Order: sequence, then C-alpha cells, then structure tokens
Amino acid sequence: MSSHRESNKSILLLVLQMCFSADYRPLVFLQRPFELTGEVVFGETRVPKQCPKEPRIGFNVSYHLPEYVERIYRALDTKDRSCPKEILRLTPPPFSGECRAHRFSPLTTVTGLDAHLKFSKLPSWIDMLLHRLDHAVSAVVPGRVHTLNMTDHIDVQARVLQWSNDTEIQINGGTIWFPSRFYHNVKMQHSYTSRIEYGFLSVCSLIHDKLTTFNDRILHLTNAVRDEYRVHDSFLLTADCSLTPKLAVFVLDDQKGVQIYTGGNYLIYEPGGNSSAMTVNINDEQLIELRNIVYQYPPDDEFYDFRVYIDREGVLVVENQLNGAVVQYGPAGIVNLLLPTVHKGQMCGLCSDRE
Repeated sequence: MSSHRESNKSILLLVLQMCFSADYRPLVFLQRPFELTGEVVFGETRVPKQCPKEPRIGFNVSYHLPEYVERIYRALDTKDRSCPKEILRLTPPPFSGECRAHRFSPLTTVTGLDAHLKFSKLPSWIDMLLHRLDHAVSAVVPGRVHTLNMTDHIDVQARVLQWSNDTEIQINGGTIWFPSRFYHNVKMQHSYTSRIEYGFLSVCSLIHDKLTTFNDRILHLTNAVRDEYRVHDSFLLTADCSLTPKLAVFVLDDQKGVQIYTGGNYLIYEPGGNSSAMTVNINDEQLIELRNIVYQYPPDDEFYDFRVYIDREGVLVVENQLNGAVVQYGPAGIVNLLLPTVHKGQMCGLCSDRE
C-alpha cells in the first residue's frame, strides 16, 4: 500500500510544459529578407517552469524579393520627379494620381519563400501524422518517389516563376507545380495600409511639387500656392488649428528638411544634400544623433510628446503621441503624414482642402 502511494506521488510531480522561442527580423527593402527562426519544445518535466529538452521542433522561415531587384532599382530612372523611385523607401509608399503602385510592384512583390523544419524525438502520434503527410505528398510528386523522409525534417522552397502564372514548390527535393501565383507585396500589405483602406488613417503627402491632401485631392504646388502658407524660409504643410494644438509640420524651402511641432516642442531635421545625415535639432537646445537609437522627448518621462528615429531605409520617422500622427521624411525630400481620421477636421494648411 505504501509503494502504491509513492507511485501516485511521483506521477503527480510530472508537469506537461511547452516552451516557444523565436527571433524575428523584418524584411528591409534592398538589404535583407524577412526571417523567423526558433523552436518549440514540449513534454513532461519534473521541475515546474522549466522547459523540457525533447520532443523538439526547430524552424526557420524566410521570404525575399527577386534577386534582380537591387540591380534594377539602382539603374531605374523614372524621369518623373512626382513619381521617383525613392518613394519605395517609405512604408507604405504614398502612391496617388499617376504614380500608381503597379509601376513598381515587380520590385516589391515577394517571389520566394523558404521554410525548414527539423524534428527530434517526436511522440508516436505526430510521427504517424508525418508519415501520412509523406505518403500524400509523395503521391503527387511527378515520377516514382517512395518517400520524402518528412518524419525527420521538412524543407520547403516556393518560387514564383518569371513570365508564368505558376508557383514551383519543392518539398524535400520533390517538385510540385501549383497553378497560381504566390503574391505578397511587402510595401503595400502593411498594417498602415489596411487602416488607410478602412478609413481609420488619413494621408497627406508631398512629392516634389505634387501634393495629395487628406481627402485624396491632388494639388500642383506652385510658388504662388507655397507663398500663401509661407513662414520665413518654410511653408506650412499642415497644423492642428484647434484650441489645444498638438501638431504642425513645416517644409523647408526646396524640401531640404522639415520642422515639426508637437505641443510646445519642436524638432528640425535638415539633411540637405547629405543623405546620410542623422542629426535632429530639438528646441534649438540640443543636437541628437539618431544613428541606431530611438529618441523620445522629454527623454526621461513615462508620458512623452514624440519619438523620433531614422528607420532602416533612411527615412526620418516622427511619432506624435499627442494625437497619434506619424510624419515621414524620406529621400528626395518626400514628406508623408499619417493622421488618425478623427483629427482631420481640426487640421488646416495645405493638406486640408482649399476652396
């Protein structure tokens, strides 16, 4: 009787645990692919809150743009200053009017996906499912394939074939052609994009002399129009004209920089001809080098007015915490403003429709 109680006690000490770890690296246009690596470990352990060692599933997933993208981008000259290739540096790019997304979609559409799964000491029921999956896939692979060894690992490569509507899928060396194109546009399928499409975000953008207002009207920005909104060596793109203003965006002459107000504070970013400049002027009191950092103001407060940083594609990003607006200033002097639509009625300036 005593040994029976001891046996029950030892069973109760076994705890079923599952642990998941992963490392995520987002795709950066012209620099690196999307990558997700990690592992899942599950099983019984005698120590609570301690991960078991096996069974284990390791995974590595990545997708990338075509190999020719960088070469074509470097050589590309659209000869249209209102639709330059630099528009692709912003996310999402401020396409509008005659500058449509389809002009650049071959450069921003994913054509390759790779996935690798490695299994170690899986339970018998999962092993049985993998055996059945192996038989099913082997049956549709052209040629006589007895097994693809999917109980040990699964390697998948998917490629969209150029000048074809087919997708080539390789699974552990076996090839299947799927009569449909795998489609994912890394620039247009973004969380910002869906919020814009559903009307939660309004966008105002300035590309050379073409201004797109919050209401999607396109305005040719002549010197006479600029002069109506001129303040010294800049002109007003947009401002919060409510009783408690939270934002104002001024564009410096020749679009060589921006001056952004958030509440009672402001920053000036003026890279000029130096595209590698990463310094912002905060309130004319300090210069902040933004290389590899995210700066918030006030720097030590839990509740701050704004955050500013240079993203991986060389675009200045200012996140206004007072009204949720995001201001982007990119190469070629492109300015893009994302504003929660609920604040649109409070705004004045060029981004608001002119009578």
